[in-house]
Amino acid sequence: MKIDNERNLRVDGYVRVSTQEQANEGYSIGAQTERLTAYCQAKGWTLVNIYTDPGFSGAKMSRPGLQKLISDVQHHKIDAVLVYKLDRLSRSQKDTLYLIEDVFMKNDVAFVSMNENFDTSTAFGRAMVGILSVFAQLEREQIKERSQMGRIERAKEGLWKGGGIVPIGYRYIESENKLQVNEYEAMQIREIFNLYANKGYAISRIQQIMEDAGYRHFYGAWNNTHTIRYILTNPIYIGIIQWQGQNYAGKHQPIIERDVFEKAQKRIEGRKWKEGKPPEYSPFKATQLLSGLLFCKVCGGRYYGSGAYRGSKKIPYKERNYIHIYSCYSRTKTKKCMIKDPSCKNKNWRTEVLDEKILSELKKLYTNEGYFESLIAAAPIPEDKRKPIEERIAQLDTQIGKMLDLYQLQNAPIEQIAGRLETLTQEKQGLEESLEHLEDNRPELSVEQARIIMGNARDVLENGTLDEKRLLLQSLIRRIDIEYENIYISWRFI
Repeated sequence: MKIDNERNLRVDGYVRVSTQEQANEGYSIGAQTERLTAYCQAKGWTLVNIYTDPGFSGAKMSRPGLQKLISDVQHHKIDAVLVYKLDRLSRSQKDTLYLIEDVFMKNDVAFVSMNENFDTSTAFGRAMVGILSVFAQLEREQIKERSQMGRIERAKEGLWKGGGIVPIGYRYIESENKLQVNEYEAMQIREIFNLYANKGYAISRIQQIMEDAGYRHFYGAWNNTHTIRYILTNPIYIGIIQWQGQNYAGKHQPIIERDVFEKAQKRIEGRKWKEGKPPEYSPFKATQLLSGLLFCKVCGGRYYGSGAYRGSKKIPYKERNYIHIYSCYSRTKTKKCMIKDPSCKNKNWRTEVLDEKILSELKKLYTNEGYFESLIAAAPIPEDKRKPIEERIAQLDTQIGKMLDLYQLQNAPIEQIAGRLETLTQEKQGLEESLEHLEDNRPELSVEQARIIMGNARDVLENGTLDEKRLLLQSLIRRIDIEYENIYISWRFI
């Protein structure tokens, strides 16, 4: 927005101090507050709030005062944000640029930094944003380069890279800098390899077996085949750390015997290869980020990753531009068994466009604490259908116990006691059977589990493989429904 000095602007001030040294240099909470107040008085602006973050580092976005400021911006409660110095907002140029471009300017809120005379409502200020973006990109590349170097060294030492998605079957003990086996999940991993390598079951059947058995892992239930495929090809389970195509002997405890793992790999390779020649398409490995998550809200079918050549048919295929897209099976009619409505005309989405929309929503979860909290608050409280049934079963157990006491004391006719016991037992069995078939409408992930996963999300999205990124999305997202231009995300934690 353009600042009009005659206009009584609504302004939020932001103040941060992280160390005593900064306080000694004149960056104290009081000193910054006085300068912001005086500046607004001189300009004739209304200082609505001053949000403070004492003792918080500027390297992170998870600061309570900053999150309140972001909430005010997004709810259009203010016209401008004022800070004493640019690094009070953030010490990361990447995060500073995100806040200015994607939070403040996107919501038509100006940003003013007193010390640098930085004002995004002016042409000079907007030019400075462009310069800042160049340095922010440089900062991103430097961080990534340092991170990659550190990960390579950790892999060579046989250590887990840290952060990211910890493999199912392990927990990362940060204080000890190692992966520790989780026995309950390790049992499930062994069962998956046994079913695939020894019994020859298909992956889809294994997924169904694990789900029907009620097994769960840290990231939720076994409700998709992609996670099982990722597990079957991951050498972490035989004690190997893999990084950038290289294998290193790990210091963690293996879960799977090497001969079982190799047997599984041979079966996988048998699906990929025929007579020593690679097929044009392998159904074993998904190649699109959102595969398995997309559903058509128009016909009830599923979306899948496909592609099409663009350009004149006179031009050879290899010279045409190949476009990756997500399409509804009903619209393309490529698989008869997947067609729900042959007349479906739901939109085809360019892969990179839809991927970016979903990733943008995911990034908001860990860059904006207020957004995550708003999703939790807006979620309807699920009706607990199990509780009254469980309470009635407990009552029946009490009554059955009393009837058995009467039988032992012989204070009532045996025929009467037997008839009553049969009635109570039948009711109890019926209720227990209904519990088994009752759909559990509680969230698959607790809020705390979701926070832990989101804590590693930035690292996975910036440095992870396609499989790791897909596992991250599937851990947090239940499904994505598409209705032409509208996209609906169903999160696992609400």
